[in-house]
Amino acid sequence: MFTVHENLSSLGTVEGEMYLPPERRVRTSLPAIDSFFPGFRSSQIALIDSSDKFLFDLTHLLCVNAISDLGEEVVWVDGGNSINPYEIASLCRRFRLDMRETLDSVNIARAFTAYQMTSLIVDKLEREVERTRSGTVIVSCFTDLFHDKDMWWSESFQLIKRCLSSLREMTERHSLVTIVTNYGLTKIGHKRSLSTLMEESADSILRIENRKRVLELSLVKEGRIMLYHPVPYYQTTLDEFLR
Repeated sequence: MFTVHENLSSLGTVEGEMYLPPERRVRTSLPAIDSFFPGFRSSQIALIDSSDKFLFDLTHLLCVNAISDLGEEVVWVDGGNSINPYEIASLCRRFRLDMRETLDSVNIARAFTAYQMTSLIVDKLEREVERTRSGTVIVSCFTDLFHDKDMWWSESFQLIKRCLSSLREMTERHSLVTIVTNYGLTKIGHKRSLSTLMEESADSILRIENRKRVLELSLVKEGRIMLYHPVPYYQTTLDEFLR
């Protein structure tokens, strides 16, 4: 759980005018995907909606890349107990990064109920971003906890709206790269109201679907599709070898 600290402003002024940092992008470092998808951009919310466990490898990879490429810390709010420090450590070895420095740059908060997730995002996340001067926010398995059978869906839906509204405000205010993930397409797709809300709240949507031996990646808003053959992150691909 985040610790509450005094607020720090990530914005400055230049001759009396508000200063915003230049656009930053977090890429996957997977050449085939990077040639298809331009990267996760600052001041925008990206949704990764996946039916395949490749999502978890990709999320850890994006976390490490955000730290190494942007030189900024990451705040990771986890709603599905999906964070694996050993996977981050393996990626550090793969890319020859300082393991301790990288792990220390990931600020983690885990939620175990929908109310905890809402409190973390609405009440505490922005203060943690300001304290750590993080440039990237990851909210993994975002909708999982809101499908609690002991909650009325109307209440869950309103809490999701509050979370997304807060994420939008702080993403734009702090020029954050904000990545929201969902594992299990039916968690969003089976409720039209939630599907519409998530699509309207995201600036970009990367959908990942398992097609037997290949993954189908689609940029939903652009109507673009590619097929991708995933390889273990510790294995060098031909594209990487030739670079």
